[in-house]
Amino acid sequence: MSKHDTAPTMIIPAGTEIQVDHHGQLSVRTPGNLVIQNSGHYGEIESVHGSIRIEAAAEVEAVSVRCAEICYVSGSLTAWKVHARAIHLEESAQARVVLQETEGLEIGKNAQLVGNFGSEKELFLLFSRFARQLRTLPFYFDRKDDLAPPAELPARREADSAPAAEVPAAPMAVADADAADGPPLASAVLRAGQELPDSLFFALVLLEREAKRETYGSTSVRMIEQVVELLRTRDLDTLHHTHRTLFARIVEPSDDILRARELIEAFFVDVPTADG
Repeated sequence: MSKHDTAPTMIIPAGTEIQVDHHGQLSVRTPGNLVIQNSGHYGEIESVHGSIRIEAAAEVEAVSVRCAEICYVSGSLTAWKVHARAIHLEESAQARVVLQETEGLEIGKNAQLVGNFGSEKELFLLFSRFARQLRTLPFYFDRKDDLAPPAELPARREADSAPAAEVPAAPMAVADADAADGPPLASAVLRAGQELPDSLFFALVLLEREAKRETYGSTSVRMIEQVVELLRTRDLDTLHHTHRTLFARIVEPSDDILRARELIEAFFVDVPTADG
């Protein structure tokens, strides 16, 4: 008997959807139970009517895990959000879940659970209490970059070959298009060195990470970089008048880009203008 005769058979049930997003992350949506035996990075994992089980040897990282019944973890799970009737962590399981939407939680004797926030509001309230400490932490995946010369951003490499019509105007020129949105926020422009409000700081973190991705075209990267520059220089006056136009020119924005836009828009709704 050959080794091929003993290999396990993979069955994909009818109704299963398997997709790859623009970040190269695999998403799986299946009508029944789902068992994951191999390690991997996923966008979304969903069992519409059943449960999800992560076996002992598997290390799974996912943006979203969703199932109608129970999410069993015997190996390792790192996720932004888990939505299930309950989460069961077996004896040696490890779970790092930022947002948990469940009715029940069972943790084995030697299992570990990190995170477990009930909502984004709860998460931001906690982070705001330790904002100073959080600002000093480097990104885990960026630590190696600190030891090497800074790499040139994709937008600059593509700029030479981009058509002249694609090169956008400077932020101040864009301001005229949004001038009708409201009076200038002169009183909200921060002094050099003054810390950003927490919501804008988190938006800056998200946008800095997105600016390094190679999935965007030169125009989109320039728009992201312009918003990043306005946040870094604390020029909230210009940001107030230009952020809608800048974000509108980003083609196929990711969830992080959309979240950053929401944070910036919410800030200017809550902050009074110079005339208010």
